[in-house]
Amino acid sequence: MEDLPRQPSDGAGEPQVPLRVRAELLRYRNLLFDRLTDLPTLPLALEQLRKLLDEVGDSIGVICVDLSRTRGLENSFGWQSTDQLIENLARVLKVFNREVLADRGRLYEEAIRTGSFFIFHALPGLTTERLREIAELIEEFINLSTVGRELSDAALEVKIGYSLIVADPLIRFERLVYQSVREAKEMAVDAEKREELLQDRELAQIIAGERIKTRFQPIMYISDLSVLGYEALSVGPPDTVFENAERLFSFAAHTGFSQSLDRICLRHAVSVAGVQIENGELLFLNTTPHNFADPSFRADFESDLGLSKDRIVLELTERSTIGDLRSFRRYLEVFKSEGFKIAIDDAGAGYSSLNTIIELQPDFLKFDRAMVTRIQENRIKQELLTTLLELADRTGSRVIAEGIETAEELEALREMGVELGQGYHLSKPTQPY
Repeated sequence: MEDLPRQPSDGAGEPQVPLRVRAELLRYRNLLFDRLTDLPTLPLALEQLRKLLDEVGDSIGVICVDLSRTRGLENSFGWQSTDQLIENLARVLKVFNREVLADRGRLYEEAIRTGSFFIFHALPGLTTERLREIAELIEEFINLSTVGRELSDAALEVKIGYSLIVADPLIRFERLVYQSVREAKEMAVDAEKREELLQDRELAQIIAGERIKTRFQPIMYISDLSVLGYEALSVGPPDTVFENAERLFSFAAHTGFSQSLDRICLRHAVSVAGVQIENGELLFLNTTPHNFADPSFRADFESDLGLSKDRIVLELTERSTIGDLRSFRRYLEVFKSEGFKIAIDDAGAGYSSLNTIIELQPDFLKFDRAMVTRIQENRIKQELLTTLLELADRTGSRVIAEGIETAEELEALREMGVELGQGYHLSKPTQPY
C-alpha cells in the first residue's frame, strides 16, 4: 500500500498527523462515540458485553431510557436547549450507574446513546422482575433530579423498557444483543403508544365538553409597569396531564385536534375576559393563520363579547405557518377593518421574517423569549432587538419583549428603549378561570 505523505515536524521531533488521516480518525471516533454526550455507541460495546456475559454466565439486563420525543422539543425550543437537555440526562444516568447500581452487581461502564440511552446491568441470576425494579429506580432517580424538572416543564417524559440478553450458543452474540436492545426499545415505545391512546381519548372528552381553563398574564409598559392588556393562556382541566399547556397543544397538534382546540380556547378566553378585563385594557388571543380563512372563525366574534373588537389583539402563533402570504393578508385586512388588532408572536424566529412583518404590518411584534433570556450579556441578541425596534418604528408596530425573568433583563430592555414587556419577573399569570 502506498505510504501516507508525512506532514512537516511540529518542532518537537514528532511528525504531524496528515490532515486526511486526522479526518478519518475523527470520522471513526464519531461512529464509536456520541459527539454530544461522549458516550460509546453500541458497536464499541459488543466486545465488552461479550466478556461481561462470560463472567456472569447466564444473562445481562438491558434497560432503554427513550427520548424519542425530543424532536418536538427541538422544534419548540431549538437544538441548543435540546442538546443541553440530552447532556443533562446523560450526566444523571452516569451518576445512577456509579452511585445506585455499583453495589448491586457488575455494570457496563456507561450508558449508551443510540437515539436512546441503554444501560447494561450484569448480575448472576438476573430476572426480568429485577430489571423492572431497576427501571422504576431509574425513573424515580430522573424525576427527582434537575433534569427531571426540566423534562416536566417541557411536557416531556422519559419512557423506559427492558429486556434480557440470555446466553445462547446457537445464536450469534451480536444478534442476541441487538435483539434485546430492540425489545427494550419496543417496550418503551409500546408503553408510550398505550399512554397516547388513553390521552387521545381524554383530550377528545375535554374538547367535547369544552373543559378549558384560561389564565391571564399582563403585558406591561416597561417605563412605569402599568398594564396595557392581558394575554389569554389556555390550559386543560386541573389534575390531568393536559393541565400543562405545552403538553396540551403539542399533543393536539400530534393527534389532529389543533383547530378544534384553538377555537374552544378562544371562545372560552373571550367569555371569561368580558368579566376579568376592565378599564379599556386589551385582550391578546393566540390563534393560527388558517383560522382567518374560515367563515365560522369570524362568527365566533359576532355575539356579545363583553368587550369591543378594537380591544382584541389576534396573536399569530407558530403552530401553523403562513402558506400564501398575499392571500392571507387579504383575509387579515377584513379583520383589521372591523377593529381587530394583530400581533406576530416570536418575532426574530420561525416564520416571523422581515418580509412577513413588512407584508402584514402588525400592530404588535413579540420579541421571542429565547432572545430575551440573558440579553444583557449577549451582543448578538441586542443587535437583533435593535433591528426589530427600527423595523417596528418604520411599520408602525410596537415591540413586546416576552419571557422577562430577571431584573437584569428588564433593565437592559428599558435601556434599549423597549416599550412593553411580559414575563414572570413582571407578573405571573392569574389563577385559571
